[in-house]
Order: sequence, then structure tokens, then C-alpha cells
Amino acid sequence: MVTSKIRILFFILLFALISGCAKTNIPDPRGLGGPPRKCSDPAQLLGYFEGIPYRGDAAVNRFGDFTFFAEPGVYLKEPGLNCSGFTVAASRYFFSRNFNLADATLDRLADSGPDSAYGEDWDFGYDLILNLTEGLPRRAVLPYGETSVIGDNDGMVLRGFELSDRSAWADVIKQMTPGHVYLFSMSKPIKFKNYKIIHYHVGLIVPDNEGHVWLCHATRNSGVNKVDITNMANIDAIAKANPDSKLGPRKILVIEAPLLCRLNPKK
Repeated sequence: MVTSKIRILFFILLFALISGCAKTNIPDPRGLGGPPRKCSDPAQLLGYFEGIPYRGDAAVNRFGDFTFFAEPGVYLKEPGLNCSGFTVAASRYFFSRNFNLADATLDRLADSGPDSAYGEDWDFGYDLILNLTEGLPRRAVLPYGETSVIGDNDGMVLRGFELSDRSAWADVIKQMTPGHVYLFSMSKPIKFKNYKIIHYHVGLIVPDNEGHVWLCHATRNSGVNKVDITNMANIDAIAKANPDSKLGPRKILVIEAPLLCRLNPKK
């Protein structure tokens, strides 16, 4: 059943990409000025978004307007993004795909709608990072030699590794290479109504050619910001801001996908 749903989803997203979602002409977000040139240092692209204030549910649509996921007909006068909005906006440039917000937030397995047994949108972040990397050669980056087939799992099972596990982080960071971007979804156990797990926060990790590994996300207190996670103190700060609870540990799922310029080096 899960396999057939994955096949259907793949063809839906493939059609979306062919019919316009994959256009390489990405409208620049209004009010930010021109972005770094194509195929420039990926860290510069993160810097392009850095400093944008946090705004709940805010995103950039495929025309460059700041808007809301839930209210796409409402336009913001000033730039603002939440974590999902930033991840979609940056991924457009990294993958040269002009994602429609509805495609990016597609409920992949039809298991998180209003009547879901696990709670509405419980796997929102999980769906988002897999929708953004659909059709690309991708993998879940796991520590200690662990592997996982994305298509055989869901957001309840495939959650990555414990956010506070410094050893796991060190092993995962060793696997990260320039030429790739790493999308992540943080999840936590929760006891509210019928919720058990919620994928609540997403962002991007980008290694550069100078040995830095930049984790970039939008947070309530700092807006869009990035830190070098080769400095373990920055990992500790993220874990401290996202503490474990008596219900269990918080985890982070990391998905690797190639940058456009790695796929098309002559362009």
C-alpha cells in the first residue's frame, strides 16, 4: 500500500516538475535585491537570506511574493519567513526548481490530513524535505553505517538520529561533502490529542570548500541565521534550544541531495 502511494506521488511530482515547477528562472524574492550569481558559493546563497525576520507561516511564492502557506492570496509588505518558507525559498536556487508552495507541502502518504489518526500535519517537515528532493539522487544520512530506504518508511519510523548525540553528529558531518545540500527535519514525541510524533522544524545544511559546514534555518528569536556546525559548541546550542523531554529524545533526519551545479557542471 505504501509502495503504490509512493509511485502515485512520484508521477504527480514528476508531472509538476515537467509542467513548470522545474523552471530554472527563479523570480527573486521582492525587496531582497539580486541573489548571488548562479553556481556561486552555496554559503553566499545562505547569506542572501540571512537576517530575514521570522514570521509564522510565511513563505515566498513562485512569483517572488512574500505570502503565507495557509493564505497564499495575502501578500506581506515586508520580507518574513518561517523555517519551512526559508527552506523552500533557498531550495529553489539550490535545485533550480521553482516550487509551487502547494507541491512543496503535499501530504505524501495521505496520512496527515484533518482526520489523521496521528494528528493533522504531524509529518509536515518530513513531507516538505522529501517533496523538495523528489526525483533527485538522494539518501538519508545516518550515523554509524546505518542505512534506510526512504520509500519503505514514513515519518514515524524514519527520524534520523538523536539531536543531542554529539558522536552521531560527528559521524554524520564527516559524510557531508561540498556539492551537496542537506535538508533536515527535526521531530519530537508529543502527547497532545492523538499526536505521538511531530516533525516541527526544518532547515538546510551546506558544506563549503573551506571546511565549514553551515546549518541555516529560520528561528523565532533570530530570523534566518546560520552557524558552522564543525564547531561542536554550535551543535550543543541547537540541542539546548531543542531539549529532550520525559516522552523521549528529539531527533533530526538529514536528507542529502546534489546541488544543480554538480548535476550540470557545464551550465
